[in-house]
This record gives sequence, structure tokens and C-alpha cells, in this order.
Amino acid sequence: MKKLDKLILKSYLGPLGLTFSISMFVLLLQFLWAKIVVLVGKGLDAFTIFKLLCYACATLVPMALPLSILLASIMTMGNFGERYELVSMKSAGISLWRILRPLIIVSFLLSIVAFYFSNNIMPDANMKVKLMVYEIKTKKPALNIRPNEFYYDINSYVIRIGAKAKDGKSLKNIIIYDHSKDQGNISVTKSDSGLMYSTDNGNTLIFRLFSGESFNESIEGGDYFKRPLTRIDFKEQVIRFDVSDFSIQKVDKDRYKTDFRVLNLSQLRTNMNALNNENKLFNQSIINNIYLNSNPFPKSNQNNNITYNFYNDYKNLSLENKQTVDKVSKLISNQNSSDYVYLQSKNKVDSELIRRHEIEFYRKFTLSAACFILFFIGAPLGAIIRKGGLGLPVVVSIIAFIIYYMIGTLGEMSARSGSISTLFGMWLSSLIFLPIGLFLTLKATSDAKMFSGEIWIRKINILLNKIKEITKSKK
Repeated sequence: MKKLDKLILKSYLGPLGLTFSISMFVLLLQFLWAKIVVLVGKGLDAFTIFKLLCYACATLVPMALPLSILLASIMTMGNFGERYELVSMKSAGISLWRILRPLIIVSFLLSIVAFYFSNNIMPDANMKVKLMVYEIKTKKPALNIRPNEFYYDINSYVIRIGAKAKDGKSLKNIIIYDHSKDQGNISVTKSDSGLMYSTDNGNTLIFRLFSGESFNESIEGGDYFKRPLTRIDFKEQVIRFDVSDFSIQKVDKDRYKTDFRVLNLSQLRTNMNALNNENKLFNQSIINNIYLNSNPFPKSNQNNNITYNFYNDYKNLSLENKQTVDKVSKLISNQNSSDYVYLQSKNKVDSELIRRHEIEFYRKFTLSAACFILFFIGAPLGAIIRKGGLGLPVVVSIIAFIIYYMIGTLGEMSARSGSISTLFGMWLSSLIFLPIGLFLTLKATSDAKMFSGEIWIRKINILLNKIKEITKSKK
């Protein structure tokens, strides 16, 4: 039996690794497509892009793992059925549950790995991705000075070059306009040739100019036409520009520390308790305020030396006091109405934030449960279909996963809007697919030919014959 377990595991782990790689590649392409606007034109180095992709892959593992388990289980059992190995095992007295036992153990272990990823690694990876995306988004476009174009991205300077060598350093016909005094083109430097390079880890851009001249116009004179102009010829001149804002500026790590997507289970539970307590205290304070404002006039009013009960003795008040009571009561009524509207608005925001925390709390369990449930969808389907390879199994698994994902998304959106409870919404797809998986497993153990074309054609013919008999009897 140990050799059989090794054969089954070897047949399963190969497709699992292949399908996991394909799933990660597809999901990573989706991530890059969503962030393409942020990444393009920023002049990012290969190491920064590599780090971003690694962090993104860590966030995609819990999503790619259930799909790869579903696809690999269909392929493995389909290969066994197509090569009649499944029939040979059953003819030797080995039940389907015994055949699936090593795969069940592996799927259970992978579910634990998925839970560990979603609770410990994915929050930190989400934090790193958010920080890097924000740093890249706020970074200036790459420093790219092209020939015969005016370059404006360096603060207070405009640069134009006539030609650039293939090495990217040697330049010709250089013109630099200095607008640091915000007085127009009063300072201009021209050069026949020069070199452009960066120092200080790319934070300083240096232009080494040769055979040029500088023009400086004084703005101290009152008459525009009589201002002095200074011209200086030079053989070599060095101009430095501070371009530190073109590099990625590190962001404080605490920027996203309260985001529910970067928290683990214990942090989510702590935040939910704090939000619930804060919401209860706020509601109690508003309700107390409305209650106190409801009777603004106490039984004894010492300021006006008037003694009366607002609810019982209103008729005994003078006309002037009645007008005063009416004005104050109207003001208090408006204040209570505004307090009630604010209470509703605050409760709506707090409830949505609490539901988002609850959704992330349950997601860490549902993603790992999906690995186990989808295995019991894929393995019996492969045993029933008895087709291996990347043809029919891929189509069936993708359709099953899309349905599972759509139901899960529908449940999550309903839970987010408050239409249903977050517990039911996040477990909706699992609750639907679990009985389906058990049903398929029972059918596979009884060798039911659910997807046999001959059986379905026979059933359709029987149904058509019955319809014909009914129509004949009616005529």
C-alpha cells in the first residue's frame, strides 16, 4: 500500500505544481494590468519591480491554491480513470476512499498552509504592496531628457539638448534656462557640448558643459530697455541639480496600520471590539443628550423667578413666557433632529467598517476551507469523467471555480451592504459546494456514470418517446 500511496502522491504533486504556477502567473498578470498605470514611466529599477512582484505573489497564494487543488485533483483522478488504473485499483479490492486518503491528507495540510498564509504572511505582504504602490505612485516620472524637446520636470529649470549619444551621457547644443527667480528667461546658459551623469545615488544630476556662454540679465533697473546684460564665456562649467524627488520616497510604515486588510485574526478581533465599544459609547452619549434636551425647563426656574411644570402648567404661563418656551422648544427640536441624523450617519459608517473587519476575519477561514472543499469537487469529478490532461479537466475546473468565486463574491457583497450576516455571506459558497462535493463523492464511489454521453442520449431518447406518446394520446 505504501508504494500505491507514493504513486498517487507522485501523480498528484506534479499537476499541482504545474497548475499552481499557471494560476499564479495568471493572477500576477491581472495584478500588473491593474497597476500598469502606476508603474509605467516611473523608471523603476529591476530590483524594485522584483520586490513588488514577490510581495504580490505572497498575497495571491491563498487565491491560487484552491484553483490549483481543484484542477490537479481532476487531472490526477482523470488520468487514473483514462489509463484504467482506477479500475485496476478497485478490482484489487481498494475502495475509492482508500485511494483518495493520501490526497485528502495532502489537501488538509495545504488548507493549513493557506490559513497560515492568509493570517500571518498575507497581511504583511498586503502592507508592503500598499506602501510600495503608494511610493511608486507619488514618485516623479523617470528623468528622461530627449533631444530637441524642452524638459520641464526639474523644478525652476528648463533644459533643451540638440543631440544625445548612444551612451546617454554625451550631449550637444545644450541650453539651460534658470527660472529660480521667477522672472522669466533672465538667466540662460548655452554650450556646444557636455556630459550628463548622476551622483549621490541618483539624487544629484550633473551637467559638465564645454565651450559655452552664460547670459544674465539684471532686473534691478527700472527701465526694461536699459537693464544691463552680463555675458560670460567659459571653457568648462559644472551645473548641479537636486533630483532627489525623482527617487522613491520611503513612506511611514504606520500609514496603513489600521487598514483591515493588513491585520491578522487577533488584531482584527481587537479592532472589532474597540469599534463596537466606541459605537456603544457614542450612541449612549447622543441618546442621553437627546433625553436631557427633551425637557429644557426644570420644575424651578430661578433666573426668571417662575415656578411651573413644563408639561402640565404650560397653559398657566403668560404669553411672553409661552413664546419663550416655544422658541426654545423649537431650537431644541431642531437640535435633537440633527443629533438623530448624525447618529444614523455615524452608525451607518461604523457598521460598514465593522462588517469589513468581520469579512476579513472570516475570509482567513473560508480561503483555507475552499482548498478542502474544492478537492472533494475535483477528485470525484475526475473519477467520474475519466479524462486526464489539460483538456476537459481544465474546462470543468475553471467553470466550477468561476461559479464558486461568483457565489462567494455575491455573498461578500451582500454581507458588506448589510443585506445578510457576514458569517452567512462569507460561508455561502462553501455551504453550497460542500453538499455538492459529498454528492459527487458518493456517486464516484458507486461508479455512477453521470457524464457518460451514451447514458444521457438514452435518457433524452426516453424523454422524447414519452413526449410523443403523450401527444399521440391527446390527438
